[in-house]
Amino acid sequence: MSDTFVYTDMNGFVTEHHSGHKTADSKVMMLKVLVGVLCAVLAVEVVLYTVIIPSLVPVKISFSGLQQYTSEELVRILNVSSDDTWIRFDTAAAASALATCAAIESVSVEKRFPDTVFVSVTERIPVATTLIEADGRTLPVQIDKNGVLFSAKAGTSVAQLPLVTGLPVEQYADGMRLHSKYRALMQQLAALETLPQKYLTAVSEIHIEPKEYGNYELVLYPTYSKTRVLTDRTLNEDALQYMIVVLDVVNSIEPDIAEIDLRYGSVSFRTAASAF
Repeated sequence: MSDTFVYTDMNGFVTEHHSGHKTADSKVMMLKVLVGVLCAVLAVEVVLYTVIIPSLVPVKISFSGLQQYTSEELVRILNVSSDDTWIRFDTAAAASALATCAAIESVSVEKRFPDTVFVSVTERIPVATTLIEADGRTLPVQIDKNGVLFSAKAGTSVAQLPLVTGLPVEQYADGMRLHSKYRALMQQLAALETLPQKYLTAVSEIHIEPKEYGNYELVLYPTYSKTRVLTDRTLNEDALQYMIVVLDVVNSIEPDIAEIDLRYGSVSFRTAASAF
């Protein structure tokens, strides 16, 4: 604010002019209006983000960890409609619905303010496949490293997975577990599939041969040979390397080999003409 003092000789008076008062008052008024507008905008945003968006805007769902499933498939499982809002979304019910899918190992559901739900899914990774008789049909069923059986999704190729036959599955149910004694085999298969050398491609079928007292042995059917291989329950990198070497050596000596026995620490074989 600036004040002007003027002295006049004629009247001997000093007059004071306060021309800056009006300018200062207008600036204060504008500042008050601006603060009021900002407060009003802030209040609107608070109401918008705390009441309107969570209560009226359709919820947004973000998925992560999907491999075989698509987000559209999981939305259908969750039964989410366009009318569902963030505040009405039930995380416990959503997690429970997704947990019923046998191909899903674990799931977590988290609501993040103001309108998004994050769903993190861990799908089961198949390490083998088997064939199950159900309703007069033969169905391919996948098995994970923990021995959980789950149906292959439509359009999913199981040709690259080792086929395991002879599993005692009498009454199949999606999500059931194999007996604990067979889980070691599934864990061995999972370990083999992590190796850079794809040894399992040399085996087209792994058959479980039951023995007395609940034990079992394995019968391996090589991919590029008609000779079957008898072995014990240990199936690892060394065992498959040994099988491949023995197959090459024995077939070079006698091409008409039907069976090679690698059990008991020795190698024996039988020709097709021999009686088993």
